[in-house]
Amino acid sequence: MQRRTFLAAAAATSSWAALAQSAFPNRPLTFVVPFAAGGGGDVVARMLAKELGDRIKQPIVVENRVGAGGNIGSAYVLKSKPDGYTLLNMSSTYPIQAALTKVPFDPIGDMQPIIMVSRDPAVVVVNTNSPLKNAKDLAQAAKDKPGKLSYGSAGVGSIAHVGMEELAFNMGVQMTHVPYKGSSQAFNDVMSGQVDMMLTSATYASPFIRSGRVRALGVASAQRMASMPDVPTFAEQGWPDYLLVDWKAVAAPKGVPPEVVAFLNRELNEVLRSRNVSEKFTAEGTTAVGGTPEQMMDIVRSDVERWRALAKRANLKIE
Repeated sequence: MQRRTFLAAAAATSSWAALAQSAFPNRPLTFVVPFAAGGGGDVVARMLAKELGDRIKQPIVVENRVGAGGNIGSAYVLKSKPDGYTLLNMSSTYPIQAALTKVPFDPIGDMQPIIMVSRDPAVVVVNTNSPLKNAKDLAQAAKDKPGKLSYGSAGVGSIAHVGMEELAFNMGVQMTHVPYKGSSQAFNDVMSGQVDMMLTSATYASPFIRSGRVRALGVASAQRMASMPDVPTFAEQGWPDYLLVDWKAVAAPKGVPPEVVAFLNRELNEVLRSRNVSEKFTAEGTTAVGGTPEQMMDIVRSDVERWRALAKRANLKIE
């Protein structure tokens, strides 16, 4: 009897130990950024990785997998093992690709939302030596010489591409798109004068605007931003319908266990509430979002429909 009791207790202890060893996370995680290092999404991903890693006591590796407007990195994550260790740091480019291109995955069915991280108004910037001082200058110059003005982006189908096409449609003008492998490369060429302008996030651009390295023509928000109080909105300048937000989020492949999804969502919500993150976001005009996986999926679905409607209205095609 004592032997049976001892064996039962040993078995229970062994089972508990195995469960404890398998508890998530018990090894490093990987954040996949589908764009080049140095861009806005990469900056946010590295900040989240540092704060989340400190909380869960596991290293988080940030890996850049670039190409195809973010689809290479997205496909890599969505086809990876659904165990919660490989996560996608997606952006508002994701629903654009889903709406306008043939992606190598089901953008809704293959994706497990984790959390919406941030919302960041888009801003259009030019070189400090540019003759363009505001959005009206841009519209007039583009009308005077159709197709001459150029803008850079992180690639075909990125928000920096399609967002500028939306602005051109609203203004009734044509501009030339110059795609790069990442937003940081495009931004560098704006500063050096190789391309005329770029649409980017306020978080990424604000330090360069404040230091005078680029000039902002307008911000695509309903009100001016506290971080850039001198930059007028496009609505103020005559384009009230041009409202564009660049968001960041974290997702995983479909099939991740519900308890792992809940754990990641809870911990990332705490990261977004942390002083380090909230102060940095506030200083740069970014709004931390947080919330549930279901709320994130609602935003993704809504954006897919928004970009499909724009493509139909503006006869926009992405090759």
